[in-house]
Amino acid sequence: MSSMRNAVQRRNHKERGQVQGREKWGLLEKHKASSYRGSLGIFTNHLSFDYSLRAKDYNAKKAKLKRLEEKARDRNPDEFAFGMMGDKNRVQGRHGRGTGTARDSAAARGLSHEAIKLLKTQDTGYLRTVGERVRREIERLEREVELQVGMNKVLGKKDGEKGEESDEDDGIDDDSDFDFGAPVQPKPTRVVFADDRQDQLAMKKRRMQKEEPALESEEEDQTSNKTRKTPKQLQAERQALADARRARKLRKRTIEARNNKLTALRKQHAEIRTAEQELDWQRAKMGNSVGGTNKDGIKWKIRERKR
Repeated sequence: MSSMRNAVQRRNHKERGQVQGREKWGLLEKHKASSYRGSLGIFTNHLSFDYSLRAKDYNAKKAKLKRLEEKARDRNPDEFAFGMMGDKNRVQGRHGRGTGTARDSAAARGLSHEAIKLLKTQDTGYLRTVGERVRREIERLEREVELQVGMNKVLGKKDGEKGEESDEDDGIDDDSDFDFGAPVQPKPTRVVFADDRQDQLAMKKRRMQKEEPALESEEEDQTSNKTRKTPKQLQAERQALADARRARKLRKRTIEARNNKLTALRKQHAEIRTAEQELDWQRAKMGNSVGGTNKDGIKWKIRERKR
């Protein structure tokens, strides 16, 4: 029997190797749809698909993807079916829960539609709380600004004034405003000799007439010397001026910081309000209480079923 089997003409054995990831499936036959063993007519397959079967499977999947792409491209964005309004489809979608969801979305993580709405409700409550706290801070700063404006009006200042001109001189004091009592040089004297008694009396009379305004000015100088301040008093005045200048600068910087903080808080409050409105809009769309806009920019709205 074995001799007869060995005498029969056999076909050449042709195989090819697998890729590295499929070596465990053994060798593959070359491009041939099927093989027959002897005259028994028994159809035999290898451990894995041969080339033709795998090619047919690949081409079938490729054609299916092509049809799906054409269907998605030719889809009518205004398409509507009343089955979309059913309770089951509204909860889990027309083709089943999780189909078509993003890889990192809440639905992909197993959260239900109602759970997502609850989370958005909690987020809205948090944003509302933060927004209320920011609003109260804005009101407090606005009251402080109004109080400062009222004080400036009472003091006779205008809103556009930046303060006294001395604020521009950072740490520079004017010494010319102070008199430290410098010593006065004595006036030079002159001796005049008279020839007789009459000339002496006449010269004395003329000198007295000239010295009368000088005496008056001397008396004035003496009164001014009495009111002249001591160096310690002058030093105290200089220190008071420096403290006043420092207080003005501090008040100016405080006003600027308050205005900057007020601007930042107003911007933050506007952003929080925008986020809160967006969450409310999303929850309303999830509850099918409002319409929306699709990716093509076409607006739609919920319509009740005609009865």
